[in-house]
Amino acid sequence: MTSASLETTALLLSPNSAARMLDISRSSVYALMKNGTLSWVPFGADRRIPAAEVQRLAVEGMPCVTKDARRAELI
Repeated sequence: MTSASLETTALLLSPNSAARMLDISRSSVYALMKNGTLSWVPFGADRRIPAAEVQRLAVEGMPCVTKDARRAELI
């Protein structure tokens, strides 16, 4: 097998990479991770998001969160 035939798709993405792929802000990715909408795995001292999770969110769409719901999470 040659290196050209190996697939180079990342299995785990950084929050920055996930944000770029979803065209949302990095802070939105962290909010989705915090509220459980976007699953993540610990990777050393970092957090990584499975590529399948990013695909799932892209297909299902982003949940609509109102300002009142955000305030309720902070209380």
